[in-house]
Amino acid sequence: MKTIKTEFRSFRTLNTILLITVLAFGSIFILSGCSTTKDTAVETTPPAQETSQTPETTQPVDHNVDIDPTPLTDAEKALSLEGYGAKGALADKNLTINDMLMYAVQDEYLAHGEYLAIIDKFGSQKPYTNIASAEETHLAYLKEVYLSYGLDFPADDSANHIVVPTDLLKAAETGVQAEIDNIAMYEHFLTYDLPDNVREVFSALKSGSESHLLAFQKQVDKLK
Repeated sequence: MKTIKTEFRSFRTLNTILLITVLAFGSIFILSGCSTTKDTAVETTPPAQETSQTPETTQPVDHNVDIDPTPLTDAEKALSLEGYGAKGALADKNLTINDMLMYAVQDEYLAHGEYLAIIDKFGSQKPYTNIASAEETHLAYLKEVYLSYGLDFPADDSANHIVVPTDLLKAAETGVQAEIDNIAMYEHFLTYDLPDNVREVFSALKSGSESHLLAFQKQVDKLK
């Protein structure tokens, strides 16, 4: 009888040990599985991709144009240009609102035509394709302002002012200088007391040109 009790205790002890062992291995397996799943999720998560272009080269800058603004006065609508585009604007000492709008349109037409000419000569490539498209958006913004004031939007007469560079480095340097002049023009315009519509769009276009400048400068650095 004593032998049977001893064997029973031994059997119960063995079962307890086996149960503890199974639970221990089960816990290790579960923890290992969670860790593996977590590691796999981290490994399979695709890294963020860098972009070589700034947002404005493909996307428009936010702006807001009142479709029914306070009308311009006769003095503000007067047009007396002293030159063409940004260089003309920076040399003009007697700017009216209409003068500024016209210089802005001329300079955006000029940039657009210049970049298309570069694409035509050297092939379709960034940043020229992106920025040429952005220039079309800039012109659309200015057209909104013209329409809000009931003014006729100017035709593109930039062809006589376009000079096609001889190589891609000079093309990138041309882009840098064009954007520097464009930014300086808008900075100068923004020192004036402007209607909200005009100030809103000039500010947006200046911001866009600052992004273009960075893209062209990056291209210059790459080609030197």
